[in-house]
Amino acid sequence: MGYKTVCLDCHKVFSLGTALKNCRASNCTQCGKSMTLLNQKFKAPKAESKEWETINFLVAHGFKYQSIYTKKEDGLLYKVDYPKNIKDAKEFVVNYKEQALKE
Repeated sequence: MGYKTVCLDCHKVFSLGTALKNCRASNCTQCGKSMTLLNQKFKAPKAESKEWETINFLVAHGFKYQSIYTKKEDGLLYKVDYPKNIKDAKEFVVNYKEQALKE
């Protein structure tokens, strides 16, 4: 477990450890494109999985697998699971856009 650097084109994933200050972006060893730094909560699917379309969509909209919360009727905050398909991801982006990371 640890922060991940991910190639969203080749679907290569490298674990970087748990200390964010030691993590840095790099280029993919396969295609040479810039890799994306994702939160340690990210769990990579198999390289050929259709889930990568969803991951690309979420990352493009500022969701890098950081914790996302929703407030329930009882007034408490609850952690939200990341969607696994593109249909749910589109709804997720609309519902939680205020929690997206700004770069």
